Amino acid sequence: MATHMEDYYRARAAEYDEFYEIPERQDDLARLKTWLVERARDRSILEVAAGTGHWTEAAAQVAKAITATDYNWETLAFAARRSLGPHVTLITADAYALPEFASTFDIGMAHLWWSHVGKQRRHEFLSHFVSRLQPGASILMIDQIFVEDLCRPISGVDEWGNLLALRKLKSGAFYEIIKNYPTSEELQNSFAPFSDNIEIMLLDHFWALSARVRQQTG
Repeated sequence: MATHMEDYYRARAAEYDEFYEIPERQDDLARLKTWLVERARDRSILEVAAGTGHWTEAAAQVAKAITATDYNWETLAFAARRSLGPHVTLITADAYALPEFASTFDIGMAHLWWSHVGKQRRHEFLSHFVSRLQPGASILMIDQIFVEDLCRPISGVDEWGNLLALRKLKSGAFYEIIKNYPTSEELQNSFAPFSDNIEIMLLDHFWALSARVRQQTG
């Protein structure tokens, strides 16, 4: 059984978008698309963990420019098939080791990613992520709320307290990956060292967070 998340998403690329087709999620997804479009209009966006580009495509309708990154080119290859437009650039990059970019960004977004960030690496990731954004930039994140019978059951807990979920692909391969479901308080505590104006919206199946990167003084 494989346990590396990157390997799992590489293998799952062709079937990943089935996640967005589940009927029970449609009302939430429609609300989240509206939420994202309202905040992405005319903005320059850095996206990490873009995956197959579902949220990239939604934001691309109104954004000024998007640089969408993912660790796996296999998932970005599916994003490349979408109608993203010439103002969207897809590049492979590690979310924990992003390159220096020539352009600046006034939004950083990462959707369905936070649940996979180990608790022991949350501060590391956010510190690095905001270093690629303008002071005062917005952070936008969307992720899941645990829903019985729709979310895979928790299979274990690791040494840092991360929840683990066992996933099976159509190939028959099994993967055990980190899949955390943070509370609103946990989200506030994680983002407070780096940002202000933290707002969290809770839906039936998802949460959405917006925050503003703190202006440095002195």
